Amino acid sequence: MSMFEFAGHQLDVQQGRLRKGGQDVRLRPKSLALLTYLLENSGRVVTKDELVSAVWPNVAVTDGSLSQCVTDIRRTLGEGAAKLIGTVPCRGYALDEKLVLRRDVPPPAATRSPGRPSIAVLPFTVAVPGGRHKWIADGIVEDIITALAKIPSLFVASKNLSFGYRDKADRLPDVALALGVHYILSGSARVSGHELRLTTELVDAQTGGIIWAERFDRHFGQIFAVQDEITTAVVARLKIELLPPSRGAAVIENQREFDVLGNRSGQAALWDR
Repeated sequence: MSMFEFAGHQLDVQQGRLRKGGQDVRLRPKSLALLTYLLENSGRVVTKDELVSAVWPNVAVTDGSLSQCVTDIRRTLGEGAAKLIGTVPCRGYALDEKLVLRRDVPPPAATRSPGRPSIAVLPFTVAVPGGRHKWIADGIVEDIITALAKIPSLFVASKNLSFGYRDKADRLPDVALALGVHYILSGSARVSGHELRLTTELVDAQTGGIIWAERFDRHFGQIFAVQDEITTAVVARLKIELLPPSRGAAVIENQREFDVLGNRSGQAALWDR
């Protein structure tokens, strides 16, 4: 993993934290992702098209969105940003590598206590033309990450980091190494009319083996209820798969909850029909 020091700031790529003088610095997620990409590619001109593809994959955005993020970064970094981030007219942006100190540090997995499971939840792909309904899948992923993060015995990669690896499910070993996790949950969403089909897959990134997979067919007339239901079912199952069996009754209760909410009988719970 990498730690960057620049313009009086420090960026921990693993934690997705920008700091100055030991204090966290607030920066919008897209601006942080853009800054991270520029830092990782310092010393060369990064074109606007490349930046858009890296920060907004499969989403149509204008140059204005990119410019706004650059302005946001410069405003946040203050005076040091003037020399750090240069604009290359008609091409893109470049970071002065002489002003950036990069330190590679061991991934968190190397320092966590043995046996403590670790997981990253990647953004689900959306098989809908133009990326419509992506917000539904992203909302479910965000809720899953939030719920998992509340489990003390489980290490969960932050949303900012996980969302930086959108559409990278075909490179799970590299993603797992970069995020310092052992397991990765990925999935896909398909929409037809008002019907949502969401599939999830829990993979051991080191072996590539599938530990658990499930499909959810839902009618999203009440989309937030659907998001909550799927989140509850997925989290319940992940507890069973990842946490020690000594949890006993809690695990059994989670399994019962999953059997009901996950609809393993194959009967979909539909609303507004």
